[in-house]
Amino acid sequence: MCFFMQHFVQIALPLPIHKQFTYSIAPDMWQDNLVGRRALVPFGKRTLTGIITHITQEPVPGAKYVHEILDDAPIYSPQLMNFTKWVADYYFGSWGETLKAALPQGMSPQSIITVKLRYPITDEYLLNVAKRAPKRAALLELLMNHKGSVSVGHLQKQLNSDSIAEQLDSLEHAGVISCFVGIEADIQPKTQKAIAILPEIPANQDVFKTILDELDKKAPKQALLLSHLYIYSLHHRSPMLLADALRETHSTSAAVQGLLKKGLIYETEIEVSRVEKPIDASESLVQREEAHLSLTIEQNHALMRINEQLTAQKYKTFLLHGVTGSGKTLVYIHAIRQALSLNKTSLLLVPEISLTPQLIDRFHAVFGEEIAVLHSRMSAGERFDNWRKIQRNEAKIVIGARSAIFAPLQNLGLIIVDEEHEPSYKQESPSPRYNARDCAIMRGGLEHAVVVLGSATPSMESMFNAGMGKYHLLEISSRADGATLPSIRVVNTKEERKLKLMNGAFSRDMMSAIEERITRKEGVILFHNRRGFASYLECTDCGDIPHCKNCSVTLTYHKGTNLLRCHYCSYNTVAVQCCEVCGSVDIREVGTGTQRIEEELEHAFNIRGMSPKIQRMDLDTTSQKGSHRKMLQQFSNGEIDILIGTQMVAKGLDFRRVTLVGVLNADLQLFMPDFRAAERTFQLLTQVSGRAGRSSEYSGEVIIQTAHPDHQAIIAAVAGKYELFYSDELQLRKEANYPPFTRFVLIELSSPSEQKVHEHAHYLAGLLPKANPDVWRVGPSIPTISRLRSQYRRIVVLKSMKHLDPTGEKLRAALTSAYTTYQQKHATSSVKVTIDIDSFASI
Repeated sequence: MCFFMQHFVQIALPLPIHKQFTYSIAPDMWQDNLVGRRALVPFGKRTLTGIITHITQEPVPGAKYVHEILDDAPIYSPQLMNFTKWVADYYFGSWGETLKAALPQGMSPQSIITVKLRYPITDEYLLNVAKRAPKRAALLELLMNHKGSVSVGHLQKQLNSDSIAEQLDSLEHAGVISCFVGIEADIQPKTQKAIAILPEIPANQDVFKTILDELDKKAPKQALLLSHLYIYSLHHRSPMLLADALRETHSTSAAVQGLLKKGLIYETEIEVSRVEKPIDASESLVQREEAHLSLTIEQNHALMRINEQLTAQKYKTFLLHGVTGSGKTLVYIHAIRQALSLNKTSLLLVPEISLTPQLIDRFHAVFGEEIAVLHSRMSAGERFDNWRKIQRNEAKIVIGARSAIFAPLQNLGLIIVDEEHEPSYKQESPSPRYNARDCAIMRGGLEHAVVVLGSATPSMESMFNAGMGKYHLLEISSRADGATLPSIRVVNTKEERKLKLMNGAFSRDMMSAIEERITRKEGVILFHNRRGFASYLECTDCGDIPHCKNCSVTLTYHKGTNLLRCHYCSYNTVAVQCCEVCGSVDIREVGTGTQRIEEELEHAFNIRGMSPKIQRMDLDTTSQKGSHRKMLQQFSNGEIDILIGTQMVAKGLDFRRVTLVGVLNADLQLFMPDFRAAERTFQLLTQVSGRAGRSSEYSGEVIIQTAHPDHQAIIAAVAGKYELFYSDELQLRKEANYPPFTRFVLIELSSPSEQKVHEHAHYLAGLLPKANPDVWRVGPSIPTISRLRSQYRRIVVLKSMKHLDPTGEKLRAALTSAYTTYQQKHATSSVKVTIDIDSFASI
């Protein structure tokens, strides 16, 4: 009888379950150093990709076997394993979901169910099914409109349903459909055909010369191709891409086949990178040579403090508070240089993809191809190739948005979080709902790296931490390169409207200032944080307003496409020509979006006999790959005179020709039901104002239109005084028990049934402390948007005072206890519970 030792491993699966699962590994699959590798495993009727987290010696009777180990070596370092575990624990997510979030899309294959009609469905049959089972009919209609198989995931998304198992079972039992189970393909490196001369052919030069002479007489195209491959082999160790060889020699596939038949060359597949090459200098958005710019006294002081910690290789967090245009990026560049000199890698986080084109160009100009870029607008292949470049230690610098915090950098020495105040660093969905800024601080601590948080308008929390001594505050109070801060003036739109001096969204002063810049061929940026044409359409007779069928919000009117669109669930419908309630054709457009701004501006200049080039930059105009960069390039070159945009134009742009920034409505975000509304308004106004006058050659001007010029956020932004806003807002937060004095957890319950979500919100709230001085709850309550994507919502807020619960243990204990009891006694698949730690969500 043959005996063998059975090995067991614990695996974290990408499921919302706070535990690991034990599997057995067959002896022929056992290897050393399995922790941190991907494994394909059975889970119920499915197959999932999990990550091996531990080797265990404890036998588990009945443990299922691992199907396959997908990696030859660990893809997670021990440091990254520890970091992802902390993220999962702190943000109340599962370790498996967090580990999956750290990988590029396509690296977590799983079983996938596809559905196909077995025979054509008649309209009569569909009508009969619709009478008995409308959900089944809707499913059939989707299948009828598709050729071939459709994945269950796609069907659920189209039907806006979490589960269609019941409908599938019924239709499969009736013989109408067939269901197939397969496993998604793991993303792979891209390969292309290549050719190369056989090594032994040119070894004997005399023989090789004879071959070339013979070919030159009988097949000159083959001779040209062979000699070209020979020259290529002298300079490169790899075969030549077939497409390149044909293009460079003007050959055809017939010449290739001829050489293959003669046994002179061979054909193979070689890996090709999908990593984008640095932009050519002629297309770069870099405004000036930064590598050789001298530092100001304040920049140099900040750099010295950072470099001291880099050299000491000790963890420390710096808060770099520099006014807009103060040269924080130049400090980043010099700090990264210091890290590289110490053989350390660097991670630069930026809040949004809209900030990255110009920033990436600036870093490429200095560091060349040592940079890898990670962001969500990349294709799966591009992201995978950049990730592999990082993991192979071929990239020493990573620039990316929120998810780049998980980049597999080795020997990490420096983490920079640019515009650290930005709410887009907070992941809202799916789990884990992490804040990349706070995670950067934790990863820096775990890997003994230096962390730099940079901003012209630091978040309340970061500045508070600096005041408490947790961060080292570094300040740059003046602009670099001899530039001065722009002058800012306010236009009171309430008074202007009374005097009838407003032309649509534009005051007389704003129009005059824009016209002046157009005449001087200078750049203008107009900021309006609402896309679309109008906020909504309204019947003037009965007051009816079209609403989204899935969400409790009005539909935004987009004039260009004549659509009413929901900006939450993407539902859209053709704009109504007459009221659906009373039949009136008197429909008015209420509110102003970027499309209307663009139209009003074009009309105003047409009247003046002028035709400036106007470009709108928002999600509607930048959906195509490369469109964002193209617009910025045209604006930089002076081909665009006026750039109208949402938050895309408010941050990160550095164009010397911009001398005017106009804020068309500073009040849009000011009175949102969010305790951070004033802070975000101040930050946005300060950031967008900073786009003007960024050169010593041109002075900048900012015009802010507002109906509330006496609001503290407006006053502080106009004065350019961060301290003024910070001290006032800090006092208000303290009185209202909001961060940074408290911890803030948002618990959201959602369900297709309003009654069920109401009941379960009270079940869960009843398990949380209500009047405890250390930890207490607020709610349950109905949020402003009570229905979202066909789900009714309720929220419960859990708070704790930091001075009474400094580590957050009491809050976490109360939350864990309540959630565990709820799961045991009340949980149901029809009600989803989402826990958002340190929430940034609007209530």
